[in-house]
Amino acid sequence: MGQKRRRDKSRTRSLHIPLSDIVLSEKNRSALQRDSGQIERMRRDIECGKRMQPIVLQARPEGGFTVTDGRHRFLAAELAGSAVIEAIIKG
Repeated sequence: MGQKRRRDKSRTRSLHIPLSDIVLSEKNRSALQRDSGQIERMRRDIECGKRMQPIVLQARPEGGFTVTDGRHRFLAAELAGSAVIEAIIKG
C-alpha cells in the first residue's frame, strides 16, 4: 500500500534566532491575553532553564522572520527577557 513519509531529521536543524528579528502579528499577540496562564507557565519554565521545543519561523521578504508555529513559546520567551529563541526556519 502507501508508504509513510518520514521526516528527514538530518536536514532539520534548529538555530538560535534573536527575538528582535522575529515579527509576531497583533492577531497572534492577542494570545497573550487569551492564553495568559499557559504563557506564564512557559515563562517560568524558560526562566528555570527548561528546554522548549523549537518554534517554527518563515523568512520574510523584507527581512526577519514570522512565527508559523510556537507563538506561545515566543511570547513566553519575550516575557522571560530572553535575547534569543531556538527555532527551525522553513521555506
